[in-house]
Amino acid sequence: MYSRADRILHHIALGFRPVLEATFDIERASHRRALNGIEAKAPVFVCGLARAGTTVLMRAIHASGDFASLSYRDMPFPLAPNSWARLGRGLARHVERRERGHGDGLTHDLDSPEAIEEVFWRVREGEHYLTREALFPEPVAPDTIAAFRDYVRLVLLRHSGARYLSKNNNNVLRPGALVEAFPDAILLHPFRDPLQQANSLRTQHVRACALAAEDPFRRRYMSWLGHHEFGADQRPFGFDGAPGPGESRARIDYWLKCWISVHQALLAQPATVAARQHFLDYDRLCADGPGHESVLARAAGLDHMPSLAALTPPKRHSEPGADPALLDRAQAIHTALQGRALVAA
Repeated sequence: MYSRADRILHHIALGFRPVLEATFDIERASHRRALNGIEAKAPVFVCGLARAGTTVLMRAIHASGDFASLSYRDMPFPLAPNSWARLGRGLARHVERRERGHGDGLTHDLDSPEAIEEVFWRVREGEHYLTREALFPEPVAPDTIAAFRDYVRLVLLRHSGARYLSKNNNNVLRPGALVEAFPDAILLHPFRDPLQQANSLRTQHVRACALAAEDPFRRRYMSWLGHHEFGADQRPFGFDGAPGPGESRARIDYWLKCWISVHQALLAQPATVAARQHFLDYDRLCADGPGHESVLARAAGLDHMPSLAALTPPKRHSEPGADPALLDRAQAIHTALQGRALVAA
């Protein structure tokens, strides 16, 4: 639970764009010489529609010890991780490990790798892709791509990692920009059975809305971090086929349209991006995690992969109210995803 002082600090640090811009500019200038000696090789970007195991996969890869990622210890100044670490060196910051708000059994503390990178994109490109209705895929400015290269190296400097690891579902909007910034980037896209993933999204949406009603700070906090997958400030990705502003989030069809639009967009990337993409069938990983450790390690460029034996298949739910035409479309895309998914020998 954040204290009143913590909330005020987060509001100042994350809620005002000029503050965020200033912290990044100061951080970038202060460490320019150090950045010249850092090479960001083969960064890994875990990105997909939420509720497909993105957090579990990111943590499994991070456990290899080869990667640097942002964590809650970098808050509330995620664009100045090195400066904030130096300023906060004398602070006794400790939070007991606890279950995250999703209610899915995953726990975290200040040192858990987390999806904080979107703050960078919101500050640099938010006026182009972020609207009240949706998050739209838009071209990324060249100076933003250059700044992102520096940002990744700042994270490597802060966390002393050889390679950068990110879990940011909003990166489905900009795979081309990621590959332009890092031609050797590795894009990992986990996916699930469409109806089951849609059901999970709807369930999380209801839960997150209830939590935000109890504590309005939660809604602002999630919006500052760029998390719009579900909850009080839910906004879909604005790909072709996405649900419109007037459609009900209580209906499974809304979430099926989210699933369809995102995955058909990921499947339709140009050759330069497709060469860097790896699709992961999360249902298959859960059914045979150990059998996929070596293939996932190869995809991520690792000598070894921490055990996936702890993965458990998500609970399955029936939904008789789904539009049959939407289900047929989703199943066709799911078959195409399975055709491109990494499989164990």
